[in-house]
Amino acid sequence: MADSGKIDWIRIATSSQLVMLIYFTIDNHVDLFPWNNLRSPVAELPSTLAAWIPFLLIMLTFVYRIRWGMVAGTVYTYVWLLLQIRQWWIPYLFGPTPLHRDFSWYYEHGYTETVKVLPPIGNHPVPDLQHMSLQLLSLAVTLTATIAVMRIGGEMTACETG
Repeated sequence: MADSGKIDWIRIATSSQLVMLIYFTIDNHVDLFPWNNLRSPVAELPSTLAAWIPFLLIMLTFVYRIRWGMVAGTVYTYVWLLLQIRQWWIPYLFGPTPLHRDFSWYYEHGYTETVKVLPPIGNHPVPDLQHMSLQLLSLAVTLTATIAVMRIGGEMTACETG
């Protein structure tokens, strides 16, 4: 338990993960056009579960302060964020690359019709606001998890490290 004068980074990290998952779930299953452009909210279930399952496990390791799980979970948050950068920012900034030779996914999922704030760069896919919001939440998850792991490292006993 954190002292009353200390910031509880475990709670902040866990809360940020929960907020991101709630946003992700709403965005995947509630038609909010033009924010999102859901073709079928039911079809988004595998994507939603692919987020909930690992992050629920990560949150549990934070709640129970299982150090190795917290570290592994924090590494996963970086992977999660980097995958979003790979999917949206590399194509936006650089166009076709060995990672992205075609952008059919962008058109097939209706992202041309969603809300954007960034200017187009040629025919590159433009990150929409729904994904930029997820990416900001993901960045908050990564930062708070990193801080929590770094801060709690010296405070844990051998019993708490799992």
